[in-house]
Amino acid sequence: MTRLSRIAGVMALLGTVISACGARTGLDVPSPPAGSQFGSEAGSDVGADASTCPETNVAVEPNVPNLYFVLDISKSMLNDNKWDNIRPAIAGLIRQLGPNARFGAALFPNPNAAGTDNCATGAEVMSLRLGDSQGATANAFLGFTMVTPNGGTPTAATFRALRPTLSQFRGPTFAILATDGGPNCNMAIKTCSIAQCTLDIDNASPPVCAPASTTNCCDPTQTQYALALSGCLDGDATAQAISDLRAAGIQTYVMGIPGSSPYGPVLDQMAIAGGTARAGQPRYYAVSSPDEAALAAGFQAIAEAAMKSCVLTLHDTVTNPDKVNVYVNGVVVPNGPEGWSLVGQTLKLEGMTCADFGLGPADAAPAPIRVTQGCPTAR
Repeated sequence: MTRLSRIAGVMALLGTVISACGARTGLDVPSPPAGSQFGSEAGSDVGADASTCPETNVAVEPNVPNLYFVLDISKSMLNDNKWDNIRPAIAGLIRQLGPNARFGAALFPNPNAAGTDNCATGAEVMSLRLGDSQGATANAFLGFTMVTPNGGTPTAATFRALRPTLSQFRGPTFAILATDGGPNCNMAIKTCSIAQCTLDIDNASPPVCAPASTTNCCDPTQTQYALALSGCLDGDATAQAISDLRAAGIQTYVMGIPGSSPYGPVLDQMAIAGGTARAGQPRYYAVSSPDEAALAAGFQAIAEAAMKSCVLTLHDTVTNPDKVNVYVNGVVVPNGPEGWSLVGQTLKLEGMTCADFGLGPADAAPAPIRVTQGCPTAR
């Protein structure tokens, strides 16, 4: 069983209705009866205080995350067959995960404005839908993304525009940004230095627009360059848009594909803002080759991280948040920064509890989670 397949299995198991009763001591609750995978039946009394505060189970919905691809289709994506390779790489991931995730996609700049507006704010091309074992969703993705890359990189505007849509999704939602360059297309930035000009950085028109050039191709007087008024690097606004999305409960994974390496610090900034920064350098997910296998491996790594989400959804709103308890592997987990938090129906495992949850060896049994209500919350 692959690592990703096991994680998908862990997420599916979370959909089982789980119950437990136990003392508020923080000690292990009694082992479940033989033949039971997750614990005792609802309503059973376990622990000395069960008669004074009998617990009942709280259903945890199947953890089927929303994986929403935000894909750069700027003109440079034509180079080295990057766009032709990234599409089947993502389709392969969709087929692999099947009904264990929902998928959606947006492209930037807006492909419907190709040839008329090189900086058109990106737009959704595939609405969110459940994956399947027959490959229908993967095929739909391939159909919706059959476009020719063109234009600039309006990343910030695209994330701002997508926030209302992504904020309405139910369940854990992750944006997956894949880009081969730095964000630009911010008309509010009137001018910038050569070091901040994406036209020069990208060697857009050598030898004039080149990294070692003395010509600032983002100078407003350089009107002969199509992106002269929109080529300045737009890192801060993009990081802010991604941070705003995170404030709405949506994390963003950042994948830099070949061509993006000169923008490493900006991509790091975006990954940190999205709440998904890797522990080592680079902080974003870097892919060093444009071939399909390398791109597929990059998306697999991101999906593996997302499928280990510590954000869970309760089926119903609990009647009293101060009488909710969470058990992992039969042990009650105190509420708090190293335990868990609850806002409405969204339960989030925090700190070391999140780090330990379901992350054992590939052949290890997944850690069962149980959510109950009825007894005072352990703190």
